[in-house]
Amino acid sequence: MTGRSHLLIGGFTVLCAMRWHFLTPEPFSVVAALFGSVLPDIDTERSIVGARCKPLSRLIARTFGHRGMTHSGVLLLVVAFVVAEMMGEAALRGPIGALLLGAATHIAADLPTGGCQFLAPLSRSRLSFWPYVRTGGMGEMVLLLPVLLLLGWAGVSGPGPHRGRVTAAMHHQRLHGHVLKDISLPS
Repeated sequence: MTGRSHLLIGGFTVLCAMRWHFLTPEPFSVVAALFGSVLPDIDTERSIVGARCKPLSRLIARTFGHRGMTHSGVLLLVVAFVVAEMMGEAALRGPIGALLLGAATHIAADLPTGGCQFLAPLSRSRLSFWPYVRTGGMGEMVLLLPVLLLLGWAGVSGPGPHRGRVTAAMHHQRLHGHVLKDISLPS
């Protein structure tokens, strides 16, 4: 997929995750998810991130190849586990979790466009999903449109900001807002 497609899918996915209360709704998490959605392509200097750090991109490409270790679902799960163990599961609800979610959307979106080494470093075999589409071609647009429509529907049908789970900050804000509005002082 192209960088634009990865940004669209990553952006829609993080907004859905916020709507469904998997991530805390904060602007930095959106930025982290968008960065994560293009980060795995650091292994090619023709990408959005790789073009901005060519020496690192060339080193990664020579060491692991394109769509190798940077496109590993296994490595992504290991990073998520380490973050949860070291920083607590709450860290996965903030910008770090959004970055990992963005990277996961990138890897998933690359599966029908040539595949990737999803099980690296356990296996160097490429995993690819049908239907196979060419990156940047009409097939990518045909695949992208239903994905975005599905994510849009999931975002709209989510429980919303006040239904479902109420965070401590929301409860605190709601409590003080009503108490202060209900107090009237005699003039």
